[in-house]
Amino acid sequence: MEKETSCINSRAIIEYVRHFNNGEISFLFRDLDPEIDVLPDPENYLCDPNNWISCTIASILYKRARLIFNDEMVAFKIAKHTIENTALGYGQRILIKSFWSYKTALRNVQKLNDKWNRNKRVELVSNNANRAVIRLHWNPQMNSSKDICLYNMGAYTFFPAVWGGKSLDVRETCCYFEGAPYCEYQLKFPVRNRWHEIFSRFFTSRSVLEETIEEMEADKRVIEEKYEEVNRLNIELNNKFKQLQAIQDTGKAILSVLDLKQLLTVIMKTLSSICRIERALIMLVNEDEKYLEYLYGVGFGGEVPDDVKTYKLPLDRVSNILARVASTGKPEYIPDVKTSDLRKENVILTKVKPKSVYVVPLIIHSKVIGIIATDAVDENGVPEDTRKTLEIFAPQIAIAIENARLYRKLQQQMEELKQSHALLNRADKFSFLGNLAARLAHEIKNPMTAINTFLQMLPGKFNDIEFRDNFHGIALEESKRINNLISELLNLAKTKESEFKPDDLHALIDKMVTLISPQSKAKRIKVDKRFDTNIEMVWMDSEKMKQVILNLLFNAVESLHDKGKIEISTSLVNCNGNIEGENIQIEIKDNGPGISQDVLDKIFDPYFTTKHKSDMHNGTGLGLSIAYQNMLEHNGIIEVDSNINEGTTFKVMLPHNHSKIEQNMDLR
Repeated sequence: MEKETSCINSRAIIEYVRHFNNGEISFLFRDLDPEIDVLPDPENYLCDPNNWISCTIASILYKRARLIFNDEMVAFKIAKHTIENTALGYGQRILIKSFWSYKTALRNVQKLNDKWNRNKRVELVSNNANRAVIRLHWNPQMNSSKDICLYNMGAYTFFPAVWGGKSLDVRETCCYFEGAPYCEYQLKFPVRNRWHEIFSRFFTSRSVLEETIEEMEADKRVIEEKYEEVNRLNIELNNKFKQLQAIQDTGKAILSVLDLKQLLTVIMKTLSSICRIERALIMLVNEDEKYLEYLYGVGFGGEVPDDVKTYKLPLDRVSNILARVASTGKPEYIPDVKTSDLRKENVILTKVKPKSVYVVPLIIHSKVIGIIATDAVDENGVPEDTRKTLEIFAPQIAIAIENARLYRKLQQQMEELKQSHALLNRADKFSFLGNLAARLAHEIKNPMTAINTFLQMLPGKFNDIEFRDNFHGIALEESKRINNLISELLNLAKTKESEFKPDDLHALIDKMVTLISPQSKAKRIKVDKRFDTNIEMVWMDSEKMKQVILNLLFNAVESLHDKGKIEISTSLVNCNGNIEGENIQIEIKDNGPGISQDVLDKIFDPYFTTKHKSDMHNGTGLGLSIAYQNMLEHNGIIEVDSNINEGTTFKVMLPHNHSKIEQNMDLR
């Protein structure tokens, strides 16, 4: 709102309407201006000479006064009433009175205008013995009106009445509001009474002095009242600021708490400190069953009654205040439960016995997820500032509760996923081991047959030293080989949590090569090993690395035809990818048929397999997926490169620095 004209002008309109309209002035203030409409007391603002308003508002007030009295000249009459009935105020009257004559006052006309208006420039064209000409040059940027022009004519006509003089004869020769470039007034002074002028001059100084003192006293009282009002507002504002700051700080705090039980405790402590709430009840909407159910309560003088905890309130029971707030999403306040129409037999009312009830909805994305209800600590009810603060705080409570619920649900899903992954891991392992055991049975059966044959022949050739020595050596070697195969098979079948420690990588690879030897020998596959001697002990989970290596070796054997070739190598490399610094690379390469590019990106996906189902091929499609997951747990990577008819190469990389693996475990 622009500051273009003093509120002394709007006060003149208000006092005139009040005087001649039996005190009824409410029509003046209806939908006046957004900035005025929101004020608690628009009349007080518009009557304070220290305030300013726009010409638009002034023009609206004049127009409404014309409608009230059905008088086109009402603005002129308002000016007359204002001057004759001291509506100008002491300061303004003193200013005019100090001029004590027409000609002196007109010589200071611009000064007088600037005291109350900024909407025009006043030009004194002439100022003779008994006549004067004044022109008003209106600011075209301001929304002045003909009514304001008429008010000025009235002011020039009657201003001598301030010092007891006679009114002037004012005639408008042209008007800006009728198309002229300005408004021009011709003023004619009345015949002067010389004795009256001398008498007036003699008493003017004393009169001005007395009125100045009275004005100063009045200003002093106004200043004291203003100071008290400003001080009170500052205290309120400071309290509000502290309250909002506390809400912001605690809001951040509760939004960072994801454990629901801990969160509810924090919420109630916050409500107690900020909102001065000692007792509250939180109920949430059960979407499936369409009712409100208990979540948390405090301030019940001990344990919350079981009847309250098990209370379920259907959402369609709108006669109940809790269900009604949950349905409408609007807070409700019952200042006195005893005199209200609440059903006194309700379980919460009988168990809690509240004096008053205030219920606020908990809303997220325009959806009510629950309610929070509280009552007063005494007979005075829930204070208004407490209710307002709780309304501000309620959305944060709703978000915090919803976040905690989602977090708890996510934890449950993660636990279920972890269990499912463990089951899938075990299922794939046993599927693989079952297939492997069937193949190993043949490998174990051959040496057992040889040993059995020698045992049968031993009684007849017991005295044959050469036979006994050869048999003993062969039997020990074959028994040791069978024992190693069975030990590795049992170790792979064990299921346990990740356990990282230094271990011999090359020895681990050797054992896995041994495990696939029955299949590789059956196909006459050559397995070459090239190990980097600089690699000694490696920080790893040995059991999970066995799974990785064994899966890759088994896949390579499966893909090869007779007389194929597998190359296994280890080396220290620098990687610019996901792993920084020096890393250990394990490369497993075969010269098989390769994998087509259209499926290469999918081979680490769960259940994806390129193997056809048969007695000898029953892959689950989980082996490479589990190998990929195991490498993530090592903070490592597994990559594949393959071309049709050129073979396949898998690269496994591990951090050489075990601290990276430990860091990855902490983040899981």
